[in-house]
Order: sequence, then C-alpha cells, then structure tokens
Amino acid sequence: MISLPTLTPHPTRHPQSCASLSLPLLALLNTTLPPPPALTLSIGSGPGLLEALLLHHHPARAGTDPATFYGVEVAAAESPPVNRFLPEPNALVVPGTWAVAGEEVLGEAEGLVFVYPRQAGLVGRYLRGGRVRVVVWIGPRCDLEEMTGPLRAWGGVEEEVRGFVEEGEAVLVFRRRGEVDGVEG
Repeated sequence: MISLPTLTPHPTRHPQSCASLSLPLLALLNTTLPPPPALTLSIGSGPGLLEALLLHHHPARAGTDPATFYGVEVAAAESPPVNRFLPEPNALVVPGTWAVAGEEVLGEAEGLVFVYPRQAGLVGRYLRGGRVRVVVWIGPRCDLEEMTGPLRAWGGVEEEVRGFVEEGEAVLVFRRRGEVDGVEG
C-alpha cells in the first residue's frame, strides 16, 4: 500500500479522495458509527484513502477475523485495482455501480458511510439491510436533495455536521429512530 498523507484539523483536498479530509472528520466518523464489533461499510471507497486513514487513526475499527470495517468499491475494468490505500482484508469489490455488497455482509452491517454516491437508488438498496442503525453521508451540497431522499424515507433522524469538510460539501448523519439517545427503539 502507498503511504498515507498527514491530515490537519482543517479540511484539505487530496488527489485520491472525492471528499476533503481532516482529523475532525475522522474523529466524527469514529464516534458516530457503531463501535466494533458492529460492522460498518463505506460505500464508494474508490482508492480507499478516507477508509485507510480512519483505520490508521482508529485501528480498533479494522477488526480481525472477520473485519468490522469494509470499504466497498466497483471493480476496475483495467489493472491495477482501484483500491490503493485500504488493506485487502478491509476491501470489498462489487461488479458495477448498481451492485451492493453481498447479503451476508450487508445483513450484518449496522453502520454505513456513503462517500459521493452517484445513484440515489443504490443508497436505498443499502438501507434495506435490516440492522443498519447509523448512516453518514458525505458529498456535494448540490446533490443533497436527490441523494438523501432514500435516507429521509428510511425514517432516520437527520443532523448536518458543519466544519468537517470544505465549502460546497456536506456531512449528514442519519440515525434510525430510537438510536438518537443510544437506545434502540
């Protein structure tokens, strides 16, 4: 794997990530997503930079045998593979932009991270996993209405977190009703 960049408290663009990255964003993901051994999937991981940085700064999230955190990305038609940063045990590949992770993994996922998703329908298909409790959506503000529609329909309580990404981007946290106070309902 390639060495990871050093992050700062301020959101910064990196060539290998759609989203701007910062130490506070990693801390937010770590404290917001269900803790291990709960399984979390990061949909749209691409080269895996955000995910690798999260695991580097919060190694307990990686889990072992089985992993408790996976980056999910579409298979590359060309070589080398799209994933350049995320350790292989934490990387899953799906055959196309329409595909979701396997039922055995999806059925266990309690946390989801969407990084610049391209299709609202894909967001909806991932939410059908019965155990999902928390979803973090990271993407451009101009996509909010279209891309977060399935999350609102899912019935989650929405919170926008400001200051963790650059201007023009948004971070939204959705919690399944009853999870807001840490009590399942």
